[in-house]
Amino acid sequence: MLTRIFLGVTGLGWLGYGVFCLLHPEQLAGIAGVAAQTAFAITELRAMYGGVQIAIGLVALYGAFKPASTLWALQFQTVIYLGLAPTRILSALATGDMSSYTLGGIGFESVCLIIALLLLKRAR
Repeated sequence: MLTRIFLGVTGLGWLGYGVFCLLHPEQLAGIAGVAAQTAFAITELRAMYGGVQIAIGLVALYGAFKPASTLWALQFQTVIYLGLAPTRILSALATGDMSSYTLGGIGFESVCLIIALLLLKRAR
């Protein structure tokens, strides 16, 4: 049950932010300092900040509401956090970026990674 709650909450977060980025990619300039200057760049922001995050959220929600897929969805999310958290931490250290967006991302992704690993351990 805890795993399904975790997947549901994080899934809603990913889905919501993904839809927001899909519909309003220009807002990323103020939120994350990422600005698109061409139609190609706007398409890229919509795909990577919108589409990918929507997909991550949908996988999590699928696992939350389809018990037979809960473990698979948790494993998927764990891989996502294993990619994001260490990379964001290393990049922030390399560049000296300690913006609120970066620190928020580090906090969210690191906490989710720890929770996902604990839930995976518990599931085995």
